[in-house]
Amino acid sequence: MQSQTNVQQNSDAVVCANGVNMFRCMVFGAAFAIGLTAGVSPGIAQEASTSGATTSAESPSGNANSAVVFMYHRFAETDYPSTNIRGPQFEAHIRELTNGKYTVMGVPEIIDAMQNGKGLPDYAIGITVDDAYRSVYDVAWPAFKKHNLPMTIFVSSEQVDAGYENYMTWDMLREMVKDGVTIGGHSQHHSHLPSLSIEEVKAELTHSARRFKEELGFVPDIFAYPYGEASDDVIAAVKEAGYKAAFGQQSGAMSTESDIMYLPRFAMNENYGEMDRFTLAANSLPLPVSDVTPPNYTLERNPPAFGFTLKEKTGDVACYPSEGEPTMNRLGEERVEIRLDAPVSSGRWRINCTSMGPNGRWRWFGMLYTVP
Repeated sequence: MQSQTNVQQNSDAVVCANGVNMFRCMVFGAAFAIGLTAGVSPGIAQEASTSGATTSAESPSGNANSAVVFMYHRFAETDYPSTNIRGPQFEAHIRELTNGKYTVMGVPEIIDAMQNGKGLPDYAIGITVDDAYRSVYDVAWPAFKKHNLPMTIFVSSEQVDAGYENYMTWDMLREMVKDGVTIGGHSQHHSHLPSLSIEEVKAELTHSARRFKEELGFVPDIFAYPYGEASDDVIAAVKEAGYKAAFGQQSGAMSTESDIMYLPRFAMNENYGEMDRFTLAANSLPLPVSDVTPPNYTLERNPPAFGFTLKEKTGDVACYPSEGEPTMNRLGEERVEIRLDAPVSSGRWRINCTSMGPNGRWRWFGMLYTVP
């Protein structure tokens, strides 16, 4: 299990070399930009403030309909750069989140607001951590607790049951729950769920639910797909299991128009954890789209024929696929179609699309597809 999780590709793409084409690197990595870009620097001015972040305990509200959710895995475990955030990077993130500009809320409160038509404060932020590594308990939790920043941990039950020394224990999780940390489901074995039979997927969900009930006294109602991988059948099983919302690992701001069973998050790691990208993501807005193709998050056609319809008038759009030489066509003002020159590799294929929004904030829409 440890080797399985160590090879996760949780960053948006490969390492950017020497800061060349920094905006492309911050959005995705060494990918191909297509379409017309706004040609404006993505740097976002920071608002000076000495007050701390507002948290969900204050029941914040507002007129916004979107939020940014971050995803972490390991903290100060430099042997695993693709899933780790370095100590100085993490400290810089904390300083940014507590500078008074953002409202850091519990993820369940963000989801509740979106599902029940409640307004969110502008610059609403949620914090999630996948896999329950020991460094979450030793490094991340003390910092979040000190600054009163709510967090959610998505836990694969077997990783805790196995007693690996680099994972938390059930006692640690119980301690964190008593202090207000939210626990989410993450399957039993941290499997590639789309590769399993639907009976095996349901067994994973049933077993992990039983272990949560036995050890914590409750069954979580939010979920994160291991590796961000999902399919129509997997999503249906997760919903049937009683989860009211679920997260992938595609980049973007979540909104009231997002798929509640496949919500986006911005992954943070050593290669994509510097402050320019963090603030770019924290300040991002959704790029509202509809009629996304392909609609199934597991590809049934390769190369993929990707497209979407813009739901409101939008200026220049640029898209960044993780693999493949793309051609983009914009049909009128609304429809965007992207075709690749050849099939993409099996595993995971990502595409991020951005457009300049109001007040220098980038609108962002990302998708992650599982490639058989």
